[in-house]
Amino acid sequence: MQLDDVKQLSHVLDKQLMPVYLVSGDEPLQQGEAVDLIRKKAREAGFLNREVFHVEGVFDWNQLITACLSQSLFADKNLIELNLPSGKPGREGAKVISEVVSELSADNVLIIVSGKLDGASKSSKWFKSIDQHGVIAQVWPLNDHKLLQWLKHRLDRKGMATNQQGLKLLADSVEGNLLAADQEIEKLHILFGSVELSMDDITDAVADNARYDVFKLTDSLLAGDTTRTLQILKGLLGEKLAAPVVLWALMRELRILASLSFEKKTSGRIESTLKKYKVWNNKKRSYLNALSRGSLTEWQSLIRACAKAERITKGVEDGDEWLVIEQICLAFCEPRRLQQYALVAV
Repeated sequence: MQLDDVKQLSHVLDKQLMPVYLVSGDEPLQQGEAVDLIRKKAREAGFLNREVFHVEGVFDWNQLITACLSQSLFADKNLIELNLPSGKPGREGAKVISEVVSELSADNVLIIVSGKLDGASKSSKWFKSIDQHGVIAQVWPLNDHKLLQWLKHRLDRKGMATNQQGLKLLADSVEGNLLAADQEIEKLHILFGSVELSMDDITDAVADNARYDVFKLTDSLLAGDTTRTLQILKGLLGEKLAAPVVLWALMRELRILASLSFEKKTSGRIESTLKKYKVWNNKKRSYLNALSRGSLTEWQSLIRACAKAERITKGVEDGDEWLVIEQICLAFCEPRRLQQYALVAV
């Protein structure tokens, strides 16, 4: 079963819990909320034990076989999550996924969280196996009227409303970044409560500066400018910008660098990777300069550190997410710092 949005997934989950789910896409807020919906339904059904696997670098696929196909001696029900950022499990991984999906123990529910899938992946045996036995939810960036509908629904949830011009103003201010949009709506609710928002309310409250500072942060990271990076981080913290917005920006840049590093090491097709990620010509040099500072292993370590910071923001793990973010940023500028930070080097 294939679904096109989180709303459809919610309706399907209300009817029954399936043994396997694939949530793919490159829009982090919707993807995270989709996975949270599945987790909630699984917990309600008694799947209380959670095991998480990350497919990065060399991965032992036997771990997934053991987790998914073993029967529990103590009647425990397990929620198993497989993070597949690239959306490409490789030959061995594809074979294992097809096997475990078709033979999944009744004690287990499997969630596969992947990046955006290409045409080859969607025609693969492992994808079709998930389609046959479970649910595939694909999340897409929202544009035009779909973004306006999403904003209206989000305001409704807070007991707020505005006219079409207000929705358009809010949409223009966040430029499709749903993490930033969610933060702005939360801010509006704190400022005004459950009311009808005027254009002036939105104009006065929506902060374009914080959004632009996130992109200033990524520019300083690519340049390796630690002093400016720390200054911008201090400003973002002072403006109370949500940590997930910063993590979204960090993850995007780190995934690009990891992909570039991998292609440079294997095929040398760096230009095609830059094109894939729609890197503007005037920024290519910045990425190549940053690439020369670190290795594939180091970029992958920083991606894992972002995942750690995200778990802290959700209360799944103890710690200070802003401290971890600061360490990630410093190691982004100078990858040799990874050896100094236990939190980042995990």
